[in-house]
Amino acid sequence: MDSHAVLAKVVDDTGDGGYDDSERLAFEESEAKAFLAVPFLRLSGEPGKRQLVVGQGRVIAKPDGGVELTLVRQTVRSEEAGWSEDTTSPAVTGLERISGLPLPSAYPAEGDAVSQAVTLAKAIAESSRNEVLRLRGLRYELERMIAELLARRRRGSLRPVLADIIELSTALGRGRDQAQKAGRDGLWIWLWDDETYHHVRNETTSELGEPTWVRTYRNALRHCTAMDEQLAEEVSRLHSLLTGISAFAVAADSEAQERFNLLAAVAAAGLGVPALIISLYGADSFLPLDSFDHAWRALLPIGVTVLVVSTVGLRWMPGKSRLRHYALAVLLVITLIGVLFFAGVLAPGK
Repeated sequence: MDSHAVLAKVVDDTGDGGYDDSERLAFEESEAKAFLAVPFLRLSGEPGKRQLVVGQGRVIAKPDGGVELTLVRQTVRSEEAGWSEDTTSPAVTGLERISGLPLPSAYPAEGDAVSQAVTLAKAIAESSRNEVLRLRGLRYELERMIAELLARRRRGSLRPVLADIIELSTALGRGRDQAQKAGRDGLWIWLWDDETYHHVRNETTSELGEPTWVRTYRNALRHCTAMDEQLAEEVSRLHSLLTGISAFAVAADSEAQERFNLLAAVAAAGLGVPALIISLYGADSFLPLDSFDHAWRALLPIGVTVLVVSTVGLRWMPGKSRLRHYALAVLLVITLIGVLFFAGVLAPGK
């Protein structure tokens, strides 16, 4: 038997995770010797198909001995769905193997039911806290993706990334709510041991004569408090990303407007100046363009003028002009000259 894995009864909770008195009702229905509820946070799966589960782990020390774990899933987020609610999978009610818990090798073979329940609750709280590090790595991935999109090293749009950030921020906020509730209510130990609840709440150090599991209980509370602080930091960083991208979007809109105005000016100059040149010296004397002498005299001033206007426009264009931009400008000039040439060839003579 794997000492770092336990079987859990999994149920889905469609509530908002607020103070709905569900923990007290679950304790009364179970008639347990001990009851503890801790935040549950787990990121599983391979990149691209990962799943984030946020909820609560309820550990029950049964009257006849043994420990029972119920996993109440508050929200399930799928990476394939853009970290939105996974509505494709039906509501779950059954058993699931929770592995990788930091349980001692003596669990669950040794110790009484209360001690085992506290040990398991502490392991779930510690495991959930450790998951915050993996979620931090997920935030690093989003930051790298945003940087690649801004630097245009990657094709795509920022809109899906913004949606991912908002969805993840909401999910982590729910996880923080669970950690805050667990810390404020002392893992709901007051339901069956009010004395220990008040003692630990008012004291910061252990005392002689108290049960050995109280120290484990204190550690579980510390993990919940640390999880709350770390999730608060991650949510703050995600919000900072949103603020930064919003500022970039405003700057990008301004740059796009400036680029459009410059393109409109270049187009007006590129079309207007050749028209002015043709109107000055007249095109009738060169039409039709049935000789090289007629062709270069009519088209060279137009080509040079459009090329100069395009080059000046590219030099003033916001952002860095690359070689491919100038190549495209030359191609456009050649295309314009070609159109004018064929039009001149087909034009009737005097």
